[in-house]
Amino acid sequence: MHFLCTTQDGIGVYVDLIHSEAAHSIARQPQLLEIVKEVLTRRTLTGNKVRIEHDMGRTLGYDYVVHTSDNSIVFYARLLHDSVYTRFVKNGRPTLTQYVAFTLHSRNSTNGYELREVKIGRMTPPRPGAPDEIPESRQYWDNHALIHDSQILQSRTMTKACPY
Repeated sequence: MHFLCTTQDGIGVYVDLIHSEAAHSIARQPQLLEIVKEVLTRRTLTGNKVRIEHDMGRTLGYDYVVHTSDNSIVFYARLLHDSVYTRFVKNGRPTLTQYVAFTLHSRNSTNGYELREVKIGRMTPPRPGAPDEIPESRQYWDNHALIHDSQILQSRTMTKACPY
């Protein structure tokens, strides 16, 4: 665990820079560490699971989750080392965004939080079939998809039929 920062009320925040979902995002966009620090040092956290969507007031980069239409070329596949299907779009265009979204979980062994997920863009519900799926997940992902770019997919899982 890598110490990331301390919140406004003195709670430590950590991140697993090797095995977490956040690690994959940070590896592609290292500036996410500084952005998360900037947000958390001005925040007080409560609860076991904290989801934060923050408008930074400046352009951060591109959001690769886009709204889809009937004309969109959509397919489903599982990312490498992932057991849940993701909805992808081939002909989408990323949009510039000022938002950062991330999820923190309280750590049982210490009095702190662990950064689990982080991305540039708006908060999205968990994907259908994920352990933390919520009732809004399917409705959201029926109309949105991740732009297929250079993600490594499990080739035998690719399908045009919705798996959920």
